[in-house]
Amino acid sequence: MYADGLIVGYDYVVCPVSGERLSMIKKNYVEKILGLTEDQYPIVQRICHKRKENIKSGLATIDLVSGLSKYQIGQQKAQALLSDIDPITGKSGYKKKGEKTRATHMSRVDNLGRSGYRRQADARLNTLLPNGLTVEQNAHKKRNEALVKKGITRSVGASKVSKKKLASLLSYLNENHIKYYFDQSEYGIMDPDTNSYYYYDLTIPDFKIAIEYQSSAWHANPSWEGDKWNNWRPPKGKTRRPEEVLQYDYKKAKVLHKHRGIVTYYVWEDSVIDDVERLLCLVKTQSTKY
Repeated sequence: MYADGLIVGYDYVVCPVSGERLSMIKKNYVEKILGLTEDQYPIVQRICHKRKENIKSGLATIDLVSGLSKYQIGQQKAQALLSDIDPITGKSGYKKKGEKTRATHMSRVDNLGRSGYRRQADARLNTLLPNGLTVEQNAHKKRNEALVKKGITRSVGASKVSKKKLASLLSYLNENHIKYYFDQSEYGIMDPDTNSYYYYDLTIPDFKIAIEYQSSAWHANPSWEGDKWNNWRPPKGKTRRPEEVLQYDYKKAKVLHKHRGIVTYYVWEDSVIDDVERLLCLVKTQSTKY
């Protein structure tokens, strides 16, 4: 695609956001890669003339032996080539194509010293779309909307510690076939007042209960006093004070109650056994109502 002598518009089209040369700008590229909707995407040439010609001839020409079109045969051959493993290098076609693409991007350094990847990243961070957000901000917004809609959360999921500490609650819910959201399917909502997204560790919507495991490393326990409270800081060089962290935790709880009527309960690391025991009793009580 970056060979010399190619003509823009005929041999390729240019994405106005990323600056990439493409034979066709597909809806999937706009939505999945750029994180935009089609109405947000600038009106540009979406397919090069050469690709149109190839598609037309490919759709019209039918192979008499296989009964497939020229286009379908080409797709099968391309997939086979990309899946095939080179016996000398041990690399698949996909791997070699990826390395070639990376080498191309890294070699395309502009007068500011930016590689193709860096220019794409800068375009995502700095290009404003009609809604006033950058490409990157729109991508995050679209992703969060999809997560909330599907009930699927961030890939990290629940921590091993929270899984262990909440194990008795999870076991009871599973044994009694009570629907809940946890780990890779955390309960998420958008606060329409601020357009912010919030996710909750363990949520049981039918019982109007959410449970947050509060580790001492990441959450300031309001029962602490003196130096333990004043000197607490989250790990990894974060500078937030305990009051800020606690205020955020409470804000999450308020948002959930305001928009879903769900009450948040905390399981603090310092009192985990008692907290889980009380919540298990609460869940069992709620389940008798159903």
